[in-house]
Amino acid sequence: MMKKPFVFILIGGLIIGGIGAGAYLYFSNSARSAKPGGVAGKAETTPTPTPKLVLWDDPAGFTMQYPEGLTLNKHEEDTLNYAHVELTDAAHPGGLIIWVKDIPAGVADTASWGKKAATPSSAISFDTMLGSQSAQKILVSGPGKTVTVGVIYDGVLWYVESKLTDEQYWQSVFDTIVQSFTFKPVTPQAGNGNQAGGGASTGVTEEEEVLE
Repeated sequence: MMKKPFVFILIGGLIIGGIGAGAYLYFSNSARSAKPGGVAGKAETTPTPTPKLVLWDDPAGFTMQYPEGLTLNKHEEDTLNYAHVELTDAAHPGGLIIWVKDIPAGVADTASWGKKAATPSSAISFDTMLGSQSAQKILVSGPGKTVTVGVIYDGVLWYVESKLTDEQYWQSVFDTIVQSFTFKPVTPQAGNGNQAGGGASTGVTEEEEVLE
């Protein structure tokens, strides 16, 4: 007679324990799902839109693409150089300039230009490409950090130089321009830049075209 109450108590205890364990698992899973890392609470990430690119076709003999929204100044007042194309953005300190110049005195080729350009103690240089040509890349660290890629080609010096005040922004712009840079089949005439009778002018006019 004493065994029946004990059996009923044991069965009741098992039932209550089972209900309690089930409730614990349910609420535990619900709390985990509600966290940012849980399945139900996982945040949707919005991909960063790719900026539209503008095509620049320069009469000095090159084309390149740059992000839409930048201000481009082709510095028509510069009569000494074949190209002096400056890109700025009011919201991002720093900037970028594309130069086409006469070869400096004492420079015989791209390698010697790279050694001469990497004169600051904080500068390093290494091989890279600009358009289809072997080039030199110059990095200058410190407060006035800059990055430059240049090449001696077709009788003149071509280089892209960026002041990395807002480093992340201008490094991205620099990479876009360098990677899209192409040389056009032209031969600059002898002389200094855009002066009458000289420069790289071929009768081709510059164009700006937004690329989707």
